[in-house]
Amino acid sequence: MKSAILSFAVAAGAVLNLAWQPMPAPFAPPIPPPNVTQQVWEATASGASTDIIVNAVGYPDLTPARNLPTKEAKTRFVVETLTSYAERAQADLLRELKARAVPHRVLWVSNSIAIPAANRAMLQWLAARRDVARVDIDARSRGIETDERLRNVVRSTPFSLAAVEWGVARVRAPEVWALGFRGQGIVVADLDTGVQWDHPALKPQYRGWNGVSGTHDYNWFDPTGKTVGLPTDDNGHGTHTTGTVIGDDGAGAQIGVAPAAAWIACRNMDSGIGSVSLYTACFQFALAPTDVNGNLPDPASGADITTNSWSCDPNYGEIGCDVPSSLVTATQALRAAGVMVVAAAGNSGSSCNTVQYSPGSYDHVFTVGATDSTNSIASFSSRGPSTFSGHVKPDLVGPGVSVYSSVPGSGYGIKSGTSMATPHVAGVVALLWSASPGLRGDIDETEAILRRTAQPLTTDESCGGVPGTTIPNNTYGAGLIDARAAVSDMLRGKLTAFVTPTMSTQSESITYTLSLTNYSALTRTNVVLTLSLPASITVVGQSPAAVQTGNVLSWTFATLSPNTVLTVTLVVTTDQPGYVTLSDYRATYTDQSAEPVSGAPVTSFVYSRRYWLVYIMR
Repeated sequence: MKSAILSFAVAAGAVLNLAWQPMPAPFAPPIPPPNVTQQVWEATASGASTDIIVNAVGYPDLTPARNLPTKEAKTRFVVETLTSYAERAQADLLRELKARAVPHRVLWVSNSIAIPAANRAMLQWLAARRDVARVDIDARSRGIETDERLRNVVRSTPFSLAAVEWGVARVRAPEVWALGFRGQGIVVADLDTGVQWDHPALKPQYRGWNGVSGTHDYNWFDPTGKTVGLPTDDNGHGTHTTGTVIGDDGAGAQIGVAPAAAWIACRNMDSGIGSVSLYTACFQFALAPTDVNGNLPDPASGADITTNSWSCDPNYGEIGCDVPSSLVTATQALRAAGVMVVAAAGNSGSSCNTVQYSPGSYDHVFTVGATDSTNSIASFSSRGPSTFSGHVKPDLVGPGVSVYSSVPGSGYGIKSGTSMATPHVAGVVALLWSASPGLRGDIDETEAILRRTAQPLTTDESCGGVPGTTIPNNTYGAGLIDARAAVSDMLRGKLTAFVTPTMSTQSESITYTLSLTNYSALTRTNVVLTLSLPASITVVGQSPAAVQTGNVLSWTFATLSPNTVLTVTLVVTTDQPGYVTLSDYRATYTDQSAEPVSGAPVTSFVYSRRYWLVYIMR
């Protein structure tokens, strides 16, 4: 609002001999209340209106979900906690919004409410309420970056390739199929521009298809309200990414990494343009799908994995995701619920510090860069470090240049981008979890496996002070994702040791607990644990009893069932002070995996005698 300019009319020829008076201060425009952002305040000036997001007060503690044993338990706890909290926090506000007939959408996953076309009077009313923590703009934002380097070619005819699509082969998915793991039992949610659900390469894997008819409730949601309950795609991007995750028409078009996984979808963009409320609504749907009208959320129908080939770009239109943390709450909630969030790094390369848009810039999201058919980084693939956290990004890379997949019209086409790399990685996670039901929902361990089994890739680029010759680096992350190596690593299981106490005297005993976890769907037979004893320690107790040969202890078990943990304990003493490290312990099976699984070293420190520190009060 511009200040008024005061004008004085002076009669022609008149001479006024007035005492000097100070000029009045210019009229100051009203400033926004403390809980209303400047952007939304300015957007409602001069009688204008804008879409807003109202954040209610508070947010519940979701950390107890970490200790729950299954993905189902994690998801149920998170959804019940979030919905009940939002019901209490928003009750009075929702009651008044309904009484005033104000359109709105409840986003319980972030304890917020989206309201379209709010004016200045609405902002002032909201700002005065004790149950409103913050009011921000919900401006439209570009979700899909466009670039001349990302060429699109459409084919109307099915593939006649004798082999699978090159990217699928490059991540070694067919080698995992040969083991019997094709993604069965895993649900992937594609959050994108929509999907042509009856595409011949996608329809068989759609969770809403029973072989005779389609049911879209709990399998499809469009918060834009444009598709009236029928899964469609007005852009083509979402149909392409879905195909790379699961596509297979049964007649040679093997375009998907996990062709036995099921897919559901949520349309979080309208013609490639999204907003914070749309992105959040689709994360919420993935966590607890609803009917096509967005009602009756059901956490039992939730997705295991979300693939997100988009970025909330603040450089589009009005504001967009001007607050980089705008999607943190929703994505952290999914992680707590055991839902893997896989996201594109972005197509803003090849400069450093271009992993800059949410959700790919978040540490708790698994971020994917793009490579070509020679395993070289794509020129467009964004480089790290993350501008949000400063940490190394991407997490790893996948095929993203000239990728064939499904497009609307029941055809096939080529697209390039980190958008194309991301569904390759989501598909590998589906393969990994189908081979290891016990790993499903364990995001930390899944990410660790994917990183340590990636094919390391280096470069002469150095970003963020991290040399490109180290692993991980800010160009390739940990390297190229490798489905076969990840599944092999998981099939071997995980062996850990825990030591108590970590500090002791020579008069105390030390207890080691060794745990072997079988994440796989296989029953392991003739399981043998071996441990080489350091020379300085003496065994004083074992459970169960071990066989000792020289300095090597061994335990043998007939079987280890799927999704179970085998535990042994060892009690020792030592005659030498200093560090005692247990470093050589491993597990093998008769049904040989590629190689035995080894545990990481654990260390305890032993004092020669007890020291007392005298504390004198003054």
